[in-house]
Amino acid sequence: MQLYVDDRRVDDESVSTGTIEDILRLVQAKLCAPGRMVIGVRVDGDPVPGEAMPATLRQLAPSVDRLEVFTSTKERLVSDALAQASASLTETGTSAGFIADLLIEGKTCEATEDLGACLRVWQQVHEAVGKSIELLELDLDHTTIADEPLAVVIGRPKEVLVQIRDALVARDLVLLADILKYEFADVTETWQAVIARIRQAAEDLQEP
Repeated sequence: MQLYVDDRRVDDESVSTGTIEDILRLVQAKLCAPGRMVIGVRVDGDPVPGEAMPATLRQLAPSVDRLEVFTSTKERLVSDALAQASASLTETGTSAGFIADLLIEGKTCEATEDLGACLRVWQQVHEAVGKSIELLELDLDHTTIADEPLAVVIGRPKEVLVQIRDALVARDLVLLADILKYEFADVTETWQAVIARIRQAAEDLQEP
């Protein structure tokens, strides 16, 4: 098996046996520079998506011709992930009002389908923010946005998502339309502010 770490060939027999998971652990322990971490792999030229990772990790090294491992700093990982989250949030930024209009017009099936897609994006944004905070080990009480603790600001989008969930469960389409039409613009703005603040924290933590 040929092993590459960040496009550099590794000639070391100790990292060519066992499972792919064993190899990744060795790469992390022995071949990653301080502050860097394994963030992705390609097997025989094919990127491994998240859902396929468990099965890939169990593969034996001799069954693979070429394993490419990619590393990054946690700060860069956070910045890139949140840039994608911000872009996804922007794409759905006008959707809330559009869905509210569909609900008002009685086009429930179409509205529900569009809302489901948006909810998946919003949940992914929420998870990306949470994981980024964890990776950077941010103190939510002392990291602030406009003099407010991040712990307070970050709770607002979650509160609105809970309201949307409750309205869906109760099948209260009037309330759901009101939330989407009149409250979600503020939610999007708050999320973007949180994302920008965390990305700034990631940049501040990077070595000059």
